[in-house]
Amino acid sequence: METRGLYVWTDSPDQHAFWKACGINLLQFCDLGWYRNSETVLDGYLESMAEQIRCAKADGFSVNVILYSNIRQWAGPEDFEPSGIGEKFYPRNDAEMNKRLFWLAKSIRTMREADGFTFFAGDPGGTSPEMGESDYTDWLRMSVLVGNLVKENAPGSYFNVNPWAINMWQNPTRPCQDVRWWVEETEVTRKIAVSDVVSENRFGIEIPSHTYYRAMALRLYEENKLEPDRFPGPQDIARIRAGGVPRVWAWPYFLLDEADDGDIGPDGAMREMVQSEIRYIYRFVRTANQIGFSGIIGNWSYLGHKAKALNTYAFGRFTADQDATPESVLKEFADNITCDGASSEAVILALKFIENNSNWQKKLPARYRLPDFEIRETDVNEVLSEIGKVKIASVPNTFALPESPEAYFRKLYDRLIWIKDRSLG
Repeated sequence: METRGLYVWTDSPDQHAFWKACGINLLQFCDLGWYRNSETVLDGYLESMAEQIRCAKADGFSVNVILYSNIRQWAGPEDFEPSGIGEKFYPRNDAEMNKRLFWLAKSIRTMREADGFTFFAGDPGGTSPEMGESDYTDWLRMSVLVGNLVKENAPGSYFNVNPWAINMWQNPTRPCQDVRWWVEETEVTRKIAVSDVVSENRFGIEIPSHTYYRAMALRLYEENKLEPDRFPGPQDIARIRAGGVPRVWAWPYFLLDEADDGDIGPDGAMREMVQSEIRYIYRFVRTANQIGFSGIIGNWSYLGHKAKALNTYAFGRFTADQDATPESVLKEFADNITCDGASSEAVILALKFIENNSNWQKKLPARYRLPDFEIRETDVNEVLSEIGKVKIASVPNTFALPESPEAYFRKLYDRLIWIKDRSLG
């Protein structure tokens, strides 16, 4: 895969070595200038973002910055917009639109050293019936205006669009717990991907690809006896490319963690316990390659990023090396944190056991689940007994990690105890 990205919100230079070991070559930040008081803290924030871009590029990464859509600029009195999601404005109000474009131009100009910018649709962003009539074409019109700002203020940067949550523009009263939301989201994403706006302006596009992996969407389709529309397929990407679109990337935001569907951890609470879903990551990345994506961006944004180090490593390895497999990646990772072969085998066993008991997997409808790893022990007490003999390295053996091997191992042990406690219940 040519472009192998992580959406990291802001930079974490202490993780650069790990991301490089994974094979990541692009970092995606997001511009949250709208959240800052324009009179007190905005300028300092933008300068900080510009410095983060320079730092990441100096360390060999390409940098992309997400720009949000119809969100008013916060002007106080507090330093930070209190709701955290911003106040939306009606996109057909020219005065409001011009104000937003003014502040976006300032952000783009300050961050002009970024390699590219991506214009986001919703969450936050979108409309409401109270504002007035609107649909997805209002977002497309705004994308042209923002694309022109990039040309004017960062002429060396490319411009992508990402129709994530575009249904917040098309059907803003529809909840995402309704399968129609996902049907409409996919239909509108298809229209955008093949639109004249995207092709004639030579925008790149990042496609969320929900129906290839996302439990929340797939479960709703299953419950309503509907077959999901797998968009994009290979013919779709061929058509998009034939229109002159220079970048077609996958953007599977929830592929690497258990945070989807209201969860922020394995049981809906924030718990930093080891995750493993590498068979599903492998399946998605292989599919993305087969259907013709030229890039893919995962995420690093939840507080449990240290606990999902294996998922991030596997994601990077699968995107960078088509010969990498779940088995080979598990061995690389376990060898990196242990002192001998027996310890590595025990850690591999524990990680396979955790993956076989993954909350991520359990939320998928049965027909989308992969066969479990074949393991010699299926009883959590036996697995706990085996890892009790493990010798953990004091520092990683071959590549950097987000935290020490001992800290990661403690999270692995905690996840096994969590599974044990629930099996007793």
